[in-house]
Amino acid sequence: MTDFKLITRKILTYIFAGLIVAPLYVIALWGLGHFLNNWIEPSGIVTIVFMVFISPWIMMALRGPVQKRVDRILYGWRLPYWETMLNLPTRLRNILSVSDLAEELLRPIPRALNTPHASLLLPCNGSFVSQFHNQLIGVTPPSALELHQDSPIVKWLRENNGLPLTKIIDTAPEFTKLTQAERSAIQDYKIGLLVPMWNNGNIIGIIALGPKQHSSYSGEDIALLTKVSRELAATMANAQLYSITRDRVHTDDLTGLLSHGYFHRRVDEEISRCSRFGNIFSVLFLDVDLFKSYNDAFGHLAGDDILRKITCHIKGSIRSIDIPCRYGGDEFAVILPESPLDDAYNVAERIRERVESEMDTKGIAITCSIGVASWPTSGVTKEALLTAADSALYWSKQAGRNRVSLASAAVSPLESDLGKEEQILNAVHALAATVDAKDHHTYGHSKKAAEYAAQIAHALGYSSDKIAILKAAALLHDIGKIRVPDSILLKPGSLTDSEWIAIREHPKFGVAILKHIRSLGGCLPVIQHHHEHFDGKGYPAGLRGENIPLEARILAIADAYDAMTSPRPYRSNVLHHQEAVEEIVRCAGSYFDPEIVRVFAAIWEPEDCRTLGNSAAR
Repeated sequence: MTDFKLITRKILTYIFAGLIVAPLYVIALWGLGHFLNNWIEPSGIVTIVFMVFISPWIMMALRGPVQKRVDRILYGWRLPYWETMLNLPTRLRNILSVSDLAEELLRPIPRALNTPHASLLLPCNGSFVSQFHNQLIGVTPPSALELHQDSPIVKWLRENNGLPLTKIIDTAPEFTKLTQAERSAIQDYKIGLLVPMWNNGNIIGIIALGPKQHSSYSGEDIALLTKVSRELAATMANAQLYSITRDRVHTDDLTGLLSHGYFHRRVDEEISRCSRFGNIFSVLFLDVDLFKSYNDAFGHLAGDDILRKITCHIKGSIRSIDIPCRYGGDEFAVILPESPLDDAYNVAERIRERVESEMDTKGIAITCSIGVASWPTSGVTKEALLTAADSALYWSKQAGRNRVSLASAAVSPLESDLGKEEQILNAVHALAATVDAKDHHTYGHSKKAAEYAAQIAHALGYSSDKIAILKAAALLHDIGKIRVPDSILLKPGSLTDSEWIAIREHPKFGVAILKHIRSLGGCLPVIQHHHEHFDGKGYPAGLRGENIPLEARILAIADAYDAMTSPRPYRSNVLHHQEAVEEIVRCAGSYFDPEIVRVFAAIWEPEDCRTLGNSAAR
């Protein structure tokens, strides 16, 4: 397949390098003619020979910098994502966490290759199952994809060591034997490209990409992904081996399920992963009803047998990617990746019905009660999430046992009397505090930005309801920085291109974290676009003028004012109030909406300055 972009890249590199070297020839020849008057003198011949040998060396030395300039022309804003991908194998070679490797691998792919989503399929119970995803802003996470080890697609990958595109899957005779389930999954996923990860002759993972937007994948795209996947394969294999060994250490001897400690660690990992990629997950808490009475009546050996049977019923009711654990005694817990509350309820009900039916068939009076909670709907922190699941389980027990309760329904009368607005604000302040805790330099920034934004909105005639939404958005506008490494947030110097990628994606990750909380839906456009510039040169979408949501334009000014008047690790000077206002006025029309700047400047009239300053300080 001819890759015209790659050819163009090489041609332009040599043309531009030649345009730099050619004048050196001309200057040298002119100097010989001017000073020697005769090029065939020994010194002239030596100079010409020297030029012949030194010029190719100069061309090669210039090729790197020139190629970088050419790449910037051809790839534009996508170039840093390409460079990030090329540096992944070196940067990740010592990582032993499968989830960390998967997240770092998938993070730049959608931007680098212009695809809406990318997933990593890893071995699980005889299949390759999509366990990690990343997608562009506004794109729904792809459907779960599972390819059996004996699938025609996996066989094709093994035999051809190639990259089946959608066209090949649709037309090649090898794929006529696909099961209907696999064909439906592929159609739902809209596969554009599959890339195997090879290690010692075995496929240890498959990278699955959606269709490339506005074009097809080029040879250069495929070469990049193949190179990165091959170089990372050994690291991924080591991480998988480490994970298997670790799981064996944390396996319960009686049931063969993972342990209480492992459950807590995996919940932490799921929260981290979902925060980065905007996914959702749920947890089930299951308690065996009247187990103590059964144990006392029939003995501990019979009780152990019941626990093993319930383990089988749980495993037979969940997916291969779900994680069942023994939480302790007669309690079990299950982590359900990428499952919202309603789906998790269906799984829990399936487990409950299966336990009841199987036990009833054997004449055993054993049932189970289950509580269901979902992140972040039921709780943002691990403690809040597990407390919600535990409360739901308690509610099931109190309501008569042998039932499933959702965390959203398991509230006490006191909690149900709380106003909806108060509950939302409590959640908002808790979320904002998590960002403040990451960086002492920005402590209180969200709260101050919210106060300034509310002042501007009030001056613009906003209603109290709209101001409340704007304040909530301002309090949460930096929530996406939870997934930005501290080494970047606290870096005292300027950031590299790859570090800027993480910073510029924090609005996306903020939306990804909050989009599952319905009551905060009105905040999402503000959070997503508060770094857009009025002239269209901001991020993440490059919106211009009035295409930027009005509340986002308000927050941009409030955010900038507090940033300029507060200390930051990357600069030593802090602007005084008047200097900051003058800077915002100077940037009207480029960074900020001129009309909102006018209103903002009017707020800070001398007679009002002290009042607002004191209010913000409080």
